[in-house]
Amino acid sequence: MRRRLVVAISVAAVVLVMTGALVIQQSSTSTVPAATSEAGGGTPASSTPDADSPTPSPTTVLPGSSSTARPGESTEARATEPDAPAGPAPAAPVPVPALVTLPLPDSSSAVGSVVNGFPDRVLPAAPQSSIASSSVAAEGSRLQAALAAQTPLAAQEVLDFYSTTLAELGLVGAPVPAPEGSSALVFRRGVNTVTLTATPVAAGSEYTVFGIFSAES
Repeated sequence: MRRRLVVAISVAAVVLVMTGALVIQQSSTSTVPAATSEAGGGTPASSTPDADSPTPSPTTVLPGSSSTARPGESTEARATEPDAPAGPAPAAPVPVPALVTLPLPDSSSAVGSVVNGFPDRVLPAAPQSSIASSSVAAEGSRLQAALAAQTPLAAQEVLDFYSTTLAELGLVGAPVPAPEGSSALVFRRGVNTVTLTATPVAAGSEYTVFGIFSAES
């Protein structure tokens, strides 16, 4: 009986020793830090960049362009192309000469010729003309001049001659009503006017020109 008791106590002691060893093994396993790395432990890697890492350079946006340039980099190649150079400035208008100037001629008239003082620079006779009459009348700074003549030129040729001559002096012509069978033009430049009437005849045409001018000093 005593022997059985000793055996039972021995078995219980063995079980107790094995249970204690198992508990000690589990406890030592659970105390291993979970945050250690495979490489042998240490603090976790930080997301903060290393001080020795290169810092990206800031970029500069060029005015008027979507491109960028880094500090110290030349911007000439990145700049937008300059506007095309402007064309030459328009030429200044050429001043037209005065039609008549002071002093004005005395009022007079002539038959078969051009009267003295007639402004023939402004109102020249058409080519191959035979003068029927001419006159000038001055009052203050105003001058009236009239010329009647005949030429072998056609009526349209007379109109073209005066249109070209007076246009060079800045007088612009436009058609106006005329007697039946005739053609008429009026030329204007400011307050100055010239009226021309041409009528076809058997030997060519007859015409009259009448001008009203304001003299310049």
